[in-house]
Amino acid sequence: MTNDQVREQAARILHESLDQRRHALVREVLSQAKSNNRGVTGLRRVLRSLELGEVQSLLIGDNYRAHAVECTACGHLDAHMVRHCPACGRSTRELEDVCDAILPIAIHRDIELFYVKDDPEFDQVGNIAALLRFRTDQSKGSRITAAS
Repeated sequence: MTNDQVREQAARILHESLDQRRHALVREVLSQAKSNNRGVTGLRRVLRSLELGEVQSLLIGDNYRAHAVECTACGHLDAHMVRHCPACGRSTRELEDVCDAILPIAIHRDIELFYVKDDPEFDQVGNIAALLRFRTDQSKGSRITAAS
């Protein structure tokens, strides 16, 4: 086997492995989201989970684009097109593509990122989803506070 053949074989194996990992992750996220566990789907839920630091892996459709707003003061991202930030009350600016704001956050926080293509089930949930490290709304502390 020549060096070029070895490289081609290694590239093929790596590509197949990444495709299998991507497919398994999509299934896991969708399953976790359906059972209200460690998965969320849709832009609004993903933005909330990113803001809370819950996201472990972020899945984005290959050609995903969505409008959103970003607070000019605190950086809050919102899927609702509002003029004033619901977090701090300051003005917001419109984002043509929310991915321009999401991707730097994912990179900065070392969040695993996968682009998903040709997956009808993923298309049905909005082409954006996340696997969570934890859920703050289901943590023991929030249940204790809610019970008080």
